Amino acid sequence: MKIYLAIPYSGFEEESFSVANKIAAELMLEGHIVFSPISHTHPIALSGDLPKGWQYWKTFDESFIEWCDQLAVVIMKNQGEERVRNSQGIAGELTLADVYNKPIYYIKE
Repeated sequence: MKIYLAIPYSGFEEESFSVANKIAAELMLEGHIVFSPISHTHPIALSGDLPKGWQYWKTFDESFIEWCDQLAVVIMKNQGEERVRNSQGIAGELTLADVYNKPIYYIKE
């Protein structure tokens, strides 16, 4: 299964990066192909002093949402579902998942 792994980012960058890597590794060990935008782009954004907001990354992420079989959304322990609902990036990713008719599921850390 090809999985796009979404996780709230703004305001929790380093924590989100760590949790995304851990969950992506777990999914990979189960045999899935995982694209984790935080895992893949956080170091690049830091090295290149790139913007961190959804508007900058939307086009990039859309191509991977179109590619995936399903979208998994991480609910981090210390953030809860409210944080996920209020994330602009997650809202955009969920909208794109709907556009491309991708199933969505949630993973609690």
